[in-house]
Amino acid sequence: MLTVLHSVHSEHDIALVLLAALLCTFGSWVVSSLYRHALRRPNTQAVIWYFVAAVTSGIAIWCTHFIAILAYQPNAPVSFNLNLTFASLMIAILGCTIGIMTAGMFKTKLTTVIGGTIFGLSVSAMHYTGMVAYRVDGIVTWDKTYLVASVILAVLLSTLALFLGGKRRNRSTAGMTIALSLGIIALHFTGVAAFNVIPFEFSAGFSNPDEFKLIAFVIAGTASMIVLGGLFTYYVENRTRMESIEELRKARDEAESASRAKSEFMSVLSHELRTPLTIIIGYAGFLSVLKDKTTSKLKPGEPITETHFNTVGDQAQQYGERVKVAGKHLLTIINEILDYTSIELNDITLAKTAFDPREVLVEVQDQFKGLAGEKNTMLEIECDEMTVMADRSRCQQILINLIGNALKFSQASKISVRAKLQGKGFRFEVEDNGRGIPQKDLELIFQAFTQLEDSDNRKEGGTGLGLSISKKLSVAHGGEINVESKVGSGTKFSVVIPDSLVTEKVETRNVRADYKERNITLAA
Repeated sequence: MLTVLHSVHSEHDIALVLLAALLCTFGSWVVSSLYRHALRRPNTQAVIWYFVAAVTSGIAIWCTHFIAILAYQPNAPVSFNLNLTFASLMIAILGCTIGIMTAGMFKTKLTTVIGGTIFGLSVSAMHYTGMVAYRVDGIVTWDKTYLVASVILAVLLSTLALFLGGKRRNRSTAGMTIALSLGIIALHFTGVAAFNVIPFEFSAGFSNPDEFKLIAFVIAGTASMIVLGGLFTYYVENRTRMESIEELRKARDEAESASRAKSEFMSVLSHELRTPLTIIIGYAGFLSVLKDKTTSKLKPGEPITETHFNTVGDQAQQYGERVKVAGKHLLTIINEILDYTSIELNDITLAKTAFDPREVLVEVQDQFKGLAGEKNTMLEIECDEMTVMADRSRCQQILINLIGNALKFSQASKISVRAKLQGKGFRFEVEDNGRGIPQKDLELIFQAFTQLEDSDNRKEGGTGLGLSISKKLSVAHGGEINVESKVGSGTKFSVVIPDSLVTEKVETRNVRADYKERNITLAA
């Protein structure tokens, strides 16, 4: 050990020794990172990464050895056999490749020992081939003890490095880096201590050329670039893989969320369908036995009078109205499901015609008159004078969904429905002064099968498809739907239908008043 330290101190350029040690440590860390990365990949992908790790390892080790050789300064002229020097590089790359792949591909203790042994022996072969290529004008002798010790150290520390690299621990990369660095450094300097030179006579004032130091720095720079290339490749692939994992995780979460939403939807749908069906079946049952129940109350021989017919008729009409209401509710649910399915399959066709939005607003207001009265909600409409080109029934469907939601869920005392000019198109607005929607839920409400978790919402029922359908119909028109809301102050939905204007006359009118006035005139 003292002989090795003395050789390093007295026969080497310390600056180049430190450069070699720095390159060795950095290269070992990159190789360790690449090797552990390869261990986590499937075999089809791992082969490439084992090869990248092996080539990086062979080049880094060879460059470390060559710089350390240049740091060695015997008191004699030196030169290099280029063929043997190149051969030592090939030995390092080939041996490292076989050793790393043997240990990594099979992942057993035995194959790790075999791989470590091959790795250590190949590095030793590289070192001593390089030493033979190092020609000194003198008599060279070898200390067999140091020679054998250097090979044993290389094999043991290489095997230890591969064992540590295969451990699934956070510090395994650091452990492999330290073991590999120590193995390379121990091999080289123990091997140099085994190398003894008795120089021939040479002219006074001789010194080996300073260009050796320059060559060392060039080699170090080249090796660093190659090692950095391997490291960069690792980081790019790892970053891409992590992004892919994150995308898959998001896709999984979205799929789970969609599956959960659909399961909840089926639960809600079963309730929504069961309610009107129960009403229809129940009142249909009443109608089927109405005659028998009425006649069973007659006394023997009592004739059926007009009063009996009127009683039966009144009851039949009452039951029929309830069946009609339940049937309309059931039809609305079925239509929403069919609409959503058609839209999801991109099977939506717009029948664009020219129409006056004022007429659509009046029809929608009449449709919701009863529900607005039950909710004690004032429903106001206003419209700019214009004629537009769009799908009238789909625009009406959008308004029905928005107004229906406002009446059912907003608890508003006033709902304003407007049709306004906007550039070369127009927009619908449905604004209420109700309780509003939290900001965090504004995007959520447009998702299919979704209702905000609220006892009032669940009580009102619904499929949770209305806003999703409205958004898709808006997009189908080339437009968009936006929402603004403040908790406690109300909500405003805006549906923009661009490039749809046929004629315009900028004048805002109270449509409901105009509608009443027109009816009075016609009646007169």
